[in-house]
Amino acid sequence: MSSTTPSLELISRTRILPEDHTGSGTRTVPLSILDNTVVNYAMTSAAWYYDKPAEGSQAFSSELLSKSLQKTINAYPQWAGQLQWIPYDLSRGQRHGRVCILYGSPADPGVEFIVTRFPTTLASLIPDNDTRIKNGVWCADDFPAAQLLYPTELALYNTKEYAGRPSVSVQLTAFACGGFGVALRIVHPIADATAMHQFVKDWSAINSALLNNHPPPTPAPIFDPSLVDKAAAGDLTKPAIDPEILRTARTLPLVRYDWWKFAPGCPAPMLPSTAIPQELAGTDLGPSETPAPWDTWDIFAPVSHCLLYFTPVEVQRLWEDASAQLPAGAPRVSRLDALFAHLWRLVVRARGQVADSAPNNLVVTLGVRGRLSPPLPDAFLGSPITLAAASLPGAALAGPSSLGAGAAAIRAALTAFTPEKLAAFLHELAYAVNPQRVWRAFLGERHSVVTSWLGLDLYGIDFGGGAPPRYVEAVMPNMDGVFHIMDARATSGDGSVQAGNRRWFDGPVCVSLHFNAESMRKLLEDSELRKYNDVY
Repeated sequence: MSSTTPSLELISRTRILPEDHTGSGTRTVPLSILDNTVVNYAMTSAAWYYDKPAEGSQAFSSELLSKSLQKTINAYPQWAGQLQWIPYDLSRGQRHGRVCILYGSPADPGVEFIVTRFPTTLASLIPDNDTRIKNGVWCADDFPAAQLLYPTELALYNTKEYAGRPSVSVQLTAFACGGFGVALRIVHPIADATAMHQFVKDWSAINSALLNNHPPPTPAPIFDPSLVDKAAAGDLTKPAIDPEILRTARTLPLVRYDWWKFAPGCPAPMLPSTAIPQELAGTDLGPSETPAPWDTWDIFAPVSHCLLYFTPVEVQRLWEDASAQLPAGAPRVSRLDALFAHLWRLVVRARGQVADSAPNNLVVTLGVRGRLSPPLPDAFLGSPITLAAASLPGAALAGPSSLGAGAAAIRAALTAFTPEKLAAFLHELAYAVNPQRVWRAFLGERHSVVTSWLGLDLYGIDFGGGAPPRYVEAVMPNMDGVFHIMDARATSGDGSVQAGNRRWFDGPVCVSLHFNAESMRKLLEDSELRKYNDVY
């Protein structure tokens, strides 16, 4: 953005605690095996932007939102607590790099509640929904995403500092047009996108009830990280890992890069964090993994951000074409597999890898609530996610009949994560010297990471204003190769798919691409992008 960009004005900044946060005493709860792996991840974050509500509506009153937020936190007291490291002490079974939540203490940091004002209109920042979808693309490089979020440093933001720092930040922004923004930022170990959506859905329902003088609903989230650990194979109390279980875990399709292993080309800003922690000096660190391929990722190259919109007909045609390219008897692929494969193929072509024989990796964020045995309840809080990797040479992805091969590779990677293999993987992670040491993703020329929030109905969040958001932003790092997919809001008048109970492919789909700027230009100009279109 230029130097003339309006600046965000801070109105207030407070902390909100449950109404009786010390009534049940102080509790310390270790987070799960999977929660520990995401300590260094970017925050789980989204922002909802609403046009001006009806005249006189108090749906976005900071006083009402603060009150309803507190009533919501009553059911989420852990999120008002202190995220912190568990002291490293192997004699007490406390391994390195594990975290816990301490809550119910007078010293709880609470949930941060920020109120701001931005002196411009939403219409000047964000095209309306119908325009975005009818155009099929919105290049959002000029959208001031970072400037609209007031700076905050949550617990373990730098992996070290946590005392007194909250784990959740909520921001209300008033715009010059009378519209509002509601943004959430949550440290990843306590919430993935599913947990964040559950929280904001509960909060908006309580706010709506208070607005209309109705009894507020009582949320019922489930905070029990031990449910994940109980799904691990073997006996986790034994001093050493089970080699047979480890062999099973190592069959999963993952990329594994050792953050502590020196690799040529590592950018100077990253070097301090790649040092082996002093507490582990002299410790047997076990076998190392592949060093990170820093020579394939220029972290300083310009990155562009664009949103692509796909119609139901496009998705259907993509799926039919991918399915037709599969050999007889091959496993079926899903519509999402086909859409992922289409993006993967476009990315390879834009990066100029059409004749490349080296592996190209598409890393897919995989939720495991329903994959563990026993499965986790839908209302489970935490980050029960991992990363699956599909890998093919660029030459196998870029050809005119390669969509099926890409979709099949993605389907094979995802179906490999069976309850048995996930149990073995949890066993492996439980014995890791440090669960943040191994990167199971990377970015740059040979890696892309895709996350799906399909089915969460983020456009169905209503704080009482009565209208869906103008725009929901999935806040992702602006780095080369970060992709995100979510349901788009239906266009006006499309009542058949506006109700929120549709299948994701019955309405428009939004794909957010953070991509090398030059590669993005090539991707948008590629005739294959809209090969299956019926509108654009």
